[in-house]
Amino acid sequence: TTKGGGVKGSVIVGEASITVRATPNEVFEFVLDLERYRQADHKIGRVGEVVRSGNSGTTRFSGRIRGLPGPSGTYPFTISADRLVFDSPIAGAARWFLEFEGSFVCEPTADGTRVTHREAFLFKRPWRWLASPLLRRWLEADTAAEMVRFKELLDGQVAGHRATSTMDN
Repeated sequence: TTKGGGVKGSVIVGEASITVRATPNEVFEFVLDLERYRQADHKIGRVGEVVRSGNSGTTRFSGRIRGLPGPSGTYPFTISADRLVFDSPIAGAARWFLEFEGSFVCEPTADGTRVTHREAFLFKRPWRWLASPLLRRWLEADTAAEMVRFKELLDGQVAGHRATSTMDN
């Protein structure tokens, strides 16, 4: 599995960090608004229902890989004080294609919050032999670009919200 590093050579990972002017909670709420977040993450296709109960829940969406539509899945997520983690799909066609772990780890800094985003894909057979060599470098570059878009969108949203809140007082 991706969590335990089971088949390390076949796991495709993209990871990038960036500092935003938002709290960890603002980061998590932004990411869980998948309709908005997909403006940063172009790997998210159609968005379905998000069901949340406290610090856990599920979200349904279809993926996009290199612009091509992928199967939909229902992905469980958990939130703690400093991280949001999405796990492998538990329903939908995507569960037959891949195992997945995506995380957003937040570390408060003097300039805001340092967000490290990591996505790890383990494609199941027979797709693994094709997906791994074609997607490895692409995912690395795409995750870095995603975090630049993430910062632009989130910093703009937070600045706009704070300006509105100040005007209301």
